[in-house]
Order: sequence, then C-alpha cells, then structure tokens
Amino acid sequence: MRYTELERQSILSHLSGYRYTHTLGCEKAARMLAERFGGDVQKAGFAALLHDITKRLSREEQLYLCDKYGIIPCDIEKIEWKMLHGKTAAAIARAEYDADQDIVDAIAYHTTGRADMTLLDKIIYLADYIEETRDFDGVEPARKLAETDIDEALLYCFDHSLYDLLERGKLIHPDTMAARNTLIWQGVRHTYAAAESGV
Repeated sequence: MRYTELERQSILSHLSGYRYTHTLGCEKAARMLAERFGGDVQKAGFAALLHDITKRLSREEQLYLCDKYGIIPCDIEKIEWKMLHGKTAAAIARAEYDADQDIVDAIAYHTTGRADMTLLDKIIYLADYIEETRDFDGVEPARKLAETDIDEALLYCFDHSLYDLLERGKLIHPDTMAARNTLIWQGVRHTYAAAESGV
C-alpha cells in the first residue's frame, strides 16, 4: 500500500503542538525501523501517522468512540482510560482511512503490546518509544538496542515501562505482560549493560 500526501495532511490536521511533532518523529522512526528489519515501509509510516490521532480526546470522548465502534473496554482500561486511544485510533484508521487489518492491529496495541506481536506491531510500539523528540531516562539504550535487534529493544522497553508503572502505582495491562512473556519464551535475553554503558 501507499498513503498519499493528501491522506498524510488530513491525518496531521487533527494534531497540534507536541502531538504533531511526536507523530512526525514516530513516522520517521517507523519507516527507518521497517527499512532496517525488513518491514513494509509504507504500512509502518501510515500506522505511525495514525497511532495517536485520538490521543487528545477526553475520557468522555474516548468512551463515546468505544460505544460508536463497538469497543468494549476491559476493567483496567475503564480506570486507565488513556490506554483507550490505541483502540479508538485503530477504529478511526479502519473507518475513515480504510487501513489494512495489520495496520489497525499495530495501532490498537501500540500502547500495551500483545502476545506474539507481528513485525509491524513491534515497529510501531518501538517507534513510539524511541522517536527523536523523546527525552527520558532509558530512551538512549533503547535506541542503541534498536540499531541491531528489535526484540531485545522491545524487551528493554517493556521492562522499563513496567518499572515506571510500578513506581507510579499504576495498573498493568495483561497484554503488556503477555507481550513481555512471549519474548522471554522465545528466548530473547537482556543485553542491557552494554547498551546502557554506551559500548
């Protein structure tokens, strides 16, 4: 598939401020990761453009979209309602931009991950984490790992995200635990020391 510049500008018109620059960074990172790891560059870019299209919405607006598109929030999503933007953005991608199912799924799970993630799922999750405007403790090791091994980079991201959630006393979505467990079961191991030391 190829997305047109008209579609691109239509999506970007829904964004402003940090969300606009973050989305452009995510598009750039997703295309780069797709090239690096053999993914579909166009699908990666399109999914990245759409991934946060509903992020700005209030809880009431998110729940309205859930009702409109038949999305049933789980108990954790009802409390941590900001997680819903992945699923509502995925619904918009399908309904308004005729996105392919693999793009819809990658958008839906870009916040939580899921068991047995596809390459496109991994690209969008990781692009969202490492894009160039991100500036937080832990982002540089993630970028370094993403230069050579997407699965090790993902495991690092999951571990750091889980640590942050625990520190803040937040609920943890079961899809995130399933995503991390799948990587471990597949034999992915930590090589964080070298990444964190800059070696």
